[in-house]
Amino acid sequence: MARREIVYMVFEEGYSGRIPLHFESIEKSWEARLSDILLGHAWVPLWSDFFSEKGGPFARLNRKLSEWANNLDIESYDWPSIDQVVSETLEVFRQNILEYIGDHFIIFEVIGPTEQSEYFMMPPQEKSRDIELFWHEFDFGKLYRVNPREARKLYSKLCRYIIELVKAGCEFSWVDAIRVADDAASYMGLIYSWSFYEDLYLPFHREVTDLIHRMGKLAILHADGDIRPRGLLKKLSELYDGIHPLDLAPRSTLKDAYQWAIEVGKVRKYGLLNNVVALTGLPIELIMLEDITPHELATFTKFFIDKHGYRRLILSVTHRPYPGRSFSEPCVLEKINAVTNVINVLSGES
Repeated sequence: MARREIVYMVFEEGYSGRIPLHFESIEKSWEARLSDILLGHAWVPLWSDFFSEKGGPFARLNRKLSEWANNLDIESYDWPSIDQVVSETLEVFRQNILEYIGDHFIIFEVIGPTEQSEYFMMPPQEKSRDIELFWHEFDFGKLYRVNPREARKLYSKLCRYIIELVKAGCEFSWVDAIRVADDAASYMGLIYSWSFYEDLYLPFHREVTDLIHRMGKLAILHADGDIRPRGLLKKLSELYDGIHPLDLAPRSTLKDAYQWAIEVGKVRKYGLLNNVVALTGLPIELIMLEDITPHELATFTKFFIDKHGYRRLILSVTHRPYPGRSFSEPCVLEKINAVTNVINVLSGES
């Protein structure tokens, strides 16, 4: 059975006889070699200028919060046309994954408006900092609190770009799902006031998932942090077909990872995910940590599957490898092979 078919069966029927695997990576050749899924990033090249020492175009810098927020003018930015953003983004998307597609299940990923709004306000980045490690200080959340009118203007403007990108992604016949990456929580819980989720976050996700489904694709959410409070996870699971990575708690040690697996199991057991597919189960920390052995990772993987159950599960890394690291490293590849062997044994393939 083709890898694409195996993944579709999990979404449509709950289980395909083998749990699919996704080792997401910037190195698409390795992702394609190791995974049933191949994810392409529809990240906007035109936004990349401020992922650097320049910072975002609306960076607060050292100004007082009230002074910055009340004098911000979203329209002062030289906004590119939607057509230009879409065409340039699609070209990079194609270049990144076309040669690796094979029989994979293909995901088209966009950055959501919450995450993108924060990047527009990010402080200047260290010159040597890798682009994958850009950071922000939640200044968009502060803007929403102090000057909600201007915050809504930015959010609405970004939503228009994102919706058009999603439409374009859905038009690729070989794209199977759209993933929206839109972080809005930390391990401590929700980052923003609840009014933000009701006012902006949830309405956007309703609109984008409705569009994705109308255009015949599956909708997947990537959202870091614990999104359980106030029933947010439950609400999102009513909109999306899959959620990644259920980042409910830290996993920086083997002990923490086991506790996290228990928490994910509770989410499934108590119905917070409805019938949504969970794309999770492989902490990137355990894969990359040198003091974790292949046997320990294999044992953990069996534990996670036991807690979550076989159904509606795609075993996925919680994050792609951090800059400077790769799935091609011999010790890392040995652990990945150990996980693959676990899945093959459980499915009766070896």
